Amino acid sequence: LNLDPSNVVVVHCRGGKGRTGTFCSSLLLWSDFCTTALEALAAFATRRTDLTRSSLGKTVMQGVASPTQVRYVHYIEAIKRLNFDYLAHRPTSITRVVVRGVPRQDQGGALVTFIIETSQGIVYDHAKEQGLIPCYAGEGEEGGSTY
Repeated sequence: LNLDPSNVVVVHCRGGKGRTGTFCSSLLLWSDFCTTALEALAAFATRRTDLTRSSLGKTVMQGVASPTQVRYVHYIEAIKRLNFDYLAHRPTSITRVVVRGVPRQDQGGALVTFIIETSQGIVYDHAKEQGLIPCYAGEGEEGGSTY
């Protein structure tokens, strides 16, 4: 894109917020235009919102609203921050997914935390990265840690 000013990307979805916002926010983050997911999401929302229109005298920001789509922008931030080798050099498979209990629900959606564990141990702990309190602490199945 930087090679020529006429190189542009046009992205569109039905409302121009969800899928488009997820992609654009991720691109802002990946290209180092923004340094955090929150900064990228805010930058998209600011550019997406028509500041000349308001509802009841209040400007309503038009950005990514789906918790799932916001979470994926945070995944991109985690991959960049950890210098994670996101291209698998060999086929990778998920051998099991363990869900303990039901995620907590609130008006903003469900709070779901996760860990990524390989044969070398835990390589990413979402709860720890976000400063959340683990749901479980102790020994899990087969001697692994359970959060």
